[in-house]
Amino acid sequence: MDLYITKNGTPHVSIEIGYTCGIITQNAIDLLLEEWRDVHHVRNLPISTESYGGNRIRINKPEAVEGQNEQTFTIHTVVQDGRYCVDISGASEQALLYGICEILDQTYTRNNEVRLPQLNLTSTPDIKRRGVERHWGPSMTATESLDENIKLIKLLARKRINHLMWIDNWIRESWYPFLDLRHFPRLEREDATGQIKLAKQCLRTLINEAKNWGMDVYLSCTEFNIPEELLTIHPDMFHRNPDTGLFVLRLDHEDTWNFYKAKIREVMEEFPSLSGIELWTGEAMEIWQCYRPDTDKRSIGELFLEMYDKALEAMDEAGRSDGRIICSTFTHHPDCEKIYEDIAGRLPERCEARSKMQVEDYYRFHSPATLPGKLTPGKEWVEFDLGGEYRGDWSGWITCALQFIPDRMRHYYDRGIDGFMCRIRGYSMAPNSKFIGDYAVLKGIQAIKYDVFFKSCWNVNIKLADVWRMSNKGRFPDRMLEFFQLSEKVAEQAQYSNESIVNNFHSSFIGSIERYEWQLEYFDHPYNTACMERKWILEPTEENLSIILKEKENAINNVLRMSAILEQCKPGLWAEDYMALRKCMDFQIQVVKTFKVHTEMFFRYRLLMLTKIENRHELLVDCMSRCEKEVALLREYDEVQAKHANALISDIRWRLNCDMNKYYHELGYHGIYKSSKK
Repeated sequence: MDLYITKNGTPHVSIEIGYTCGIITQNAIDLLLEEWRDVHHVRNLPISTESYGGNRIRINKPEAVEGQNEQTFTIHTVVQDGRYCVDISGASEQALLYGICEILDQTYTRNNEVRLPQLNLTSTPDIKRRGVERHWGPSMTATESLDENIKLIKLLARKRINHLMWIDNWIRESWYPFLDLRHFPRLEREDATGQIKLAKQCLRTLINEAKNWGMDVYLSCTEFNIPEELLTIHPDMFHRNPDTGLFVLRLDHEDTWNFYKAKIREVMEEFPSLSGIELWTGEAMEIWQCYRPDTDKRSIGELFLEMYDKALEAMDEAGRSDGRIICSTFTHHPDCEKIYEDIAGRLPERCEARSKMQVEDYYRFHSPATLPGKLTPGKEWVEFDLGGEYRGDWSGWITCALQFIPDRMRHYYDRGIDGFMCRIRGYSMAPNSKFIGDYAVLKGIQAIKYDVFFKSCWNVNIKLADVWRMSNKGRFPDRMLEFFQLSEKVAEQAQYSNESIVNNFHSSFIGSIERYEWQLEYFDHPYNTACMERKWILEPTEENLSIILKEKENAINNVLRMSAILEQCKPGLWAEDYMALRKCMDFQIQVVKTFKVHTEMFFRYRLLMLTKIENRHELLVDCMSRCEKEVALLREYDEVQAKHANALISDIRWRLNCDMNKYYHELGYHGIYKSSKK
């Protein structure tokens, strides 16, 4: 039997607070009242600290239970004499917050009455540490952005996130807006305008707000990024690489480490509520790229250990022996994860490793990363790219990996991982996608792909239908779930071949034969066994090409199926949602059609260059003509994408007009997966 929150449209329950609650519980109660009001139109709910009988939701004083996780909550419902009492108990205020989130998840409206099923459960999260990383805006250094950041923190708390790994601006700016660099005198800055002081005040406000929602906060940083003036002020810290001409920091120079530690020390002093820092690798100058003398025989892994030790020293000097480090294992080193193997289990106690969910981001179907569970056993993180930097998100596609993401989450959970973090890509839908911010994405049309992650963090085996029921709240007709599920197939089939070959980064078109073949080299990325097993598809034969084209045809059929579902659901959609989806679908249909012939054109060029069978030239020219027609139609939606797609046509046409005897080997084929067939 359902419990009625309203009867005849008026409140039918009161909120009873059984103790003098703290800020986290008070925030949770405010969250309950606000969501019931805004989503379910429940207003004027009675709130008291005493029991007056009647229907009530009672929030009990937190009480730790031996052997029970501090995030565990219990909801118990008693119905007597036609009245009900829903008791919410928890091991901590944080647990009470999650219990109230459960109440909100289960609330629904039927026949114009707001209802709640009878709940009797004890719930503990499968993933104890649930994080969100952020690289770009809204700014954390400006007062005008505080409200948007606070809204985002509140929304993430509603999703039961308990860790934030944030930075104000990615790579070059990094921490510098917050620092006067007083511990590195050569770069110490006067704060004449008060901008640094303001930035620090803003960040403190956001950290405190997150703490009030039960969150730990880490400030992310690319560890060896440097301000431009350092090279001029202190050139002896640098070494010029004779092969590349680039200047890199010297590991044998004392001030390299003084500079590195100065940043960390100041951050930990200025923000005492920070739980620690997240050290990135792979996006700026990495320690293995720095200069060291030939006498330094340490492995790259041991260099990472030095970096972690120096960071901990800086924290200790700041009086923050409680500070922790999250150590990214993402790297651009050619050996990828292999460089960490010799330090597995050797990271300092206060360090926690974090890996990407796959070996690299370039392929949707890359092998799962092998390091998680080995580098810092029992305290490791895995990062998930939910939008799909290489699945269409940056180009504004409708793309929701509603099967792949939870499957990968279960894979790592089974390996003992208890920390998951996700990226939120704040981009609008196509055409002409642009940055819009994380809050807008989480409240936007494709929020289901994020809700699948958030819900799976709590219950790794949750069913998609249950996520949809708890998250949708009537915004979309239920038929739209199939629409979003199909979007995963469309992205896979349009942009990949046999689950392997991506057309280009950020779902754009490759513009040259060289770039296409460079892209294929990622098949041989270390540890990427899944792609290596499928590389036979690259063998240029008519049979393989027919398989690839069949996959592209399936993509077209599926994207047209999405379009048909959208039209069938139109009467049940908000007008603004329908208009945005319709515009994006029209664009995406044309992109998918263009991808089919664009990919065919590249493979037909390879067939011609390798086999020289007489009709292969004619087939290629015909394909180029068909591609030109699709690109012309694409140009009506997105000039930039059309320009990228057209570039390959121009490149091939130029090659065909060359003296092929002179350029055949140089321009025709570069030996990647070279076939023995003639």
